[in-house]
Amino acid sequence: MLILWVILFSILGSIGVIITASVLLLLKKNIQTILIPCLIAYATGTLLASAFLGLIPNALEHVSSLTVLSTVLFGIILFFILEKLVIWRHCHNTKCDVHRAAGSMILIGDAFHNLVDGIIIAAAFLISVTVGIVAGLSVIAHEIPQEVGDFGILIHSGYSKKNALLLNILSGIVTLPAAVVAYFALETVHDIIPYVMAISAASFLYISLADLSPELHHKVGISHAIRQFILMLFGVGTIILLLQFHP
Repeated sequence: MLILWVILFSILGSIGVIITASVLLLLKKNIQTILIPCLIAYATGTLLASAFLGLIPNALEHVSSLTVLSTVLFGIILFFILEKLVIWRHCHNTKCDVHRAAGSMILIGDAFHNLVDGIIIAAAFLISVTVGIVAGLSVIAHEIPQEVGDFGILIHSGYSKKNALLLNILSGIVTLPAAVVAYFALETVHDIIPYVMAISAASFLYISLADLSPELHHKVGISHAIRQFILMLFGVGTIILLLQFHP
């Protein structure tokens, strides 16, 4: 039964997200301009809450606080290095130098990122269904605006809309086998799950603070700030509500 949860959220977090992102691209430009920043603010809240209230506390139940925090620190530095190598790239700006250089690198980055997402989902469900849903929801929340941005990058790089959709689906498929393999591997080597939780928390923190948060500062003004703050709180509240069901 647990493996079915893993498969469900792996599909929702990959193919489901790509389809949702492609539908969003069909909306009028002015609607996209309003909706996508709202999704980014909500995703920031879910990622931060998932890391601080879900993943890190669960890791602390099994290993020492120094071990967990050291692993989180290591993870953040690791993701910084990966981003520098253009493997972990989430920029939504189609005019940045990296994206202008090679749209194909986005597909490689997406495939690697989706592989990590699959491992995160599997490890979280091995803790409990509730933690799995929390992690899965956080993955879905931050993947939607990312995929919208990546579609724009690929099209800007010369890909047709059809090819951009197909290639994104191919890179998204990686999530499912990664999650299934991780599920059985982590079930066998159960002792490493706390470390996977800590690395997962590091990825959520890095994405929310180094990638999504700067996007929110592109819009200035009190009305934008209030809207973003409310949506971030809504994201945090969603995770808190879900964690109430965690045994």
